Amino acid sequence: MQNERFARAQTALENGDMTVLPIDPCQWIVVSIGTSTKGKKSRYTVTLDGDTWACTCPDFTGRCQRFGLICKHIEAVRLTEVRRIPEAGNIEFTNTENALPVQQTEELMNQTPPMALDTASQGLPIAQIGMDAPPADKVIWRLRQPLDMNRVKRRQAPGQGTVPYLEGFDVIEMANDLFMFHWSFDLLSEPKVMRWDKVVTFYDQHARKKVPVLGEDGKPTTDVAGIVYLTGKVTIELGSKAYSHADIGRCVFSGDTPEALDMAIAGAATDCLKRCFRQCGEQFGNSLYDKEIAKTAGLDAEGRGNATESSTRNGSQETPLPHPIPSKSPSTTPPAAPAQPEALQYRDGTAVEMGNVAEVTAFNTFKSDHQGLAPATRDVLRAWTARSNGKK
Repeated sequence: MQNERFARAQTALENGDMTVLPIDPCQWIVVSIGTSTKGKKSRYTVTLDGDTWACTCPDFTGRCQRFGLICKHIEAVRLTEVRRIPEAGNIEFTNTENALPVQQTEELMNQTPPMALDTASQGLPIAQIGMDAPPADKVIWRLRQPLDMNRVKRRQAPGQGTVPYLEGFDVIEMANDLFMFHWSFDLLSEPKVMRWDKVVTFYDQHARKKVPVLGEDGKPTTDVAGIVYLTGKVTIELGSKAYSHADIGRCVFSGDTPEALDMAIAGAATDCLKRCFRQCGEQFGNSLYDKEIAKTAGLDAEGRGNATESSTRNGSQETPLPHPIPSKSPSTTPPAAPAQPEALQYRDGTAVEMGNVAEVTAFNTFKSDHQGLAPATRDVLRAWTARSNGKK
């Protein structure tokens, strides 16, 4: 299996279907033209940490790591440019065309930097060496790399299904790492708020459609809904120039409370920040807007999400409930095991989150006040609880 990968790397290098671009002494970009992609170029990052090789390609992350192999991109790097030598702190670069080594010694920050490498002696153009390239070039290279799908999460979409997304803190950490804190985010407008009354509905299993929830007076139950939207821009410093990207952010909320509005404004600002950075390319999730990629992004081999968002950004929208987890039979029967609490369920079939004490308490109180009848949906329970609290 390893011999096949070595042969494919050697053949691709000879045919010009694979190019190795050094970024720093222990990091390379491998540009590959594969037959499975119909001539489309793919870029992967190869790194060397001590004696451990790594690559961002699917072959390495999905198979090679499990079986102790290395992918063809790592083989290409080993064939083309680098070989480790025993002396710590030294890396020796070699080019297979002329086999003329150029030694680059690891240096301390307070040392005077050595003279620039003679790239002509290696037979490689300056743009391909990358060692003396300005910081802007390195940032651009990193921005063009494929998105690490382990960073992608999934959350409940309006209606059915889930959608992929990048978390706000992840985008900020990536921006700090890429631009070394040389970026800023500014609002271009005051937050705009729109509110309306929406009819609370639930899915009727018998009618196979959504129907209004009726109150005690027989009329449809309504709740306050709204949306916050604002515009902002991200400014990035690359080299001696500043680049700006502007976009809009929005966040939907439910409930007429200061807390709901506060969370919605914060959610809209985060959404705007992420949408502004999205224009910078792959590392900020631009490919997630591709419908084909969005179908599987953030899913593992069994079709499960990396981490489905447990709560919405504003904390007031309906939270997707986890599926009830069946209790497992213990290997040994513990003495005097307490009885498991009865699972609670709304009339639309949604399970009550048993770990949420406030929800369980409100659910049982509602049943007590309505002759044992469970609330139709979580929204109905929220509206009833809000009305009850307002009367006190």
